Amino acid sequence: MSNWKFAALLAGAALFPGGCSHQEHAYYAKPTTKVLGKVTVDGAAPGSPIVIKCHPADGIDPEHPSVTQALTGPDGAFQLSTYQDGDGVPPGDYSLTFFWGKYNAISAGFVGPDRLKNRYMKPEKSPIKLSIADDQPIDMGTIALTTK
Repeated sequence: MSNWKFAALLAGAALFPGGCSHQEHAYYAKPTTKVLGKVTVDGAAPGSPIVIKCHPADGIDPEHPSVTQALTGPDGAFQLSTYQDGDGVPPGDYSLTFFWGKYNAISAGFVGPDRLKNRYMKPEKSPIKLSIADDQPIDMGTIALTTK
């Protein structure tokens, strides 16, 4: 093989590395803290899923945005998730919102009306707050929601 062909081959290999490296497909994931708890409505288990969303007090991180949410079980138990099921919440201060609709198979989501009467839908008005400062798991205990 001539020197110029060898040089062109090396240059091409440098520009187009063979295979896929893990760094090409890696994403930035913030550290998370496990958070769990239980939701009741008017003193009882909800019996169907309630959608819980965490809203950062400082707004969404524009450089590394993430979404933290959970669905309760019929008994109201939940684990908040950001990147993987039950992995937890990144450090920061949050307002939690709650929506108790019905599952719609066509849209694959929960739709209204909200059986909580929109009492916990707006982050700025939600009385349920969460602060994550370290990696110690947090049990929020029972979060008592009302429809009244």
